[in-house]
Amino acid sequence: MRKVDLNVDIGEGFPFDEALLEFATSANVCCGEHAGSLGLTYSTVEMCRSKGVRVGAHPGFPDRENMGRREPSLEELEGYAESLRSQPGRVAGAAYVKPHGAFYNILVCTARDSLVEKAWQIAVTYYEAEDRLMLLSDENFSWAIRDHFPVLADPVISEGFADRGYRPDGTLIPRSEPGAILEDPVDIKRQVLELARRVDSICLHGDTPGCLDFAELVYKTLVDAGYEVGF
Repeated sequence: MRKVDLNVDIGEGFPFDEALLEFATSANVCCGEHAGSLGLTYSTVEMCRSKGVRVGAHPGFPDRENMGRREPSLEELEGYAESLRSQPGRVAGAAYVKPHGAFYNILVCTARDSLVEKAWQIAVTYYEAEDRLMLLSDENFSWAIRDHFPVLADPVISEGFADRGYRPDGTLIPRSEPGAILEDPVDIKRQVLELARRVDSICLHGDTPGCLDFAELVYKTLVDAGYEVGF
């Protein structure tokens, strides 16, 4: 039986974290910079461990006003670098690192410019610390892991998103554009079944409207299709 992990982004201050862990098998815990707090990070990690949920670090830009979802200038990214490198260390025993928001989107975009280069220089430090990365399946950023940073090809946990819309090139529709967030259960179920064939893990955001109902839907969809939910 094929396994498919169900991961959730939590520790950001939204109300359904504990309930989401009844369905999730992995949790991406905010490191207290793009949202939340250091205390919330620590308590969320403990909550995950008490429920047997795998824990990943979820570092993001220290830009609370935009919850780390605004793309920065190169100068701003350089200013964020020290914070981004240190954030995963706040999640003791993290099994992997999943970048958050705009940081994630820069890493998986198809551009080859100085902003992407700088973001990957930061991401490589996670690998050097023996942390795996969780990102979109490698076909979407193959130039980065095969050409520019081939050392990362093996330790990437490939993921897809149950509640996010995709562009034709496989990258995510920006949240500022129509279709970015999926809210129809039929669309989410269809996308989960398509993703399950080709990814290691499926993500559901803890701030998506209806996230708790959708977490149950994703879990049930996978089980009913013959998948074991786990990693």
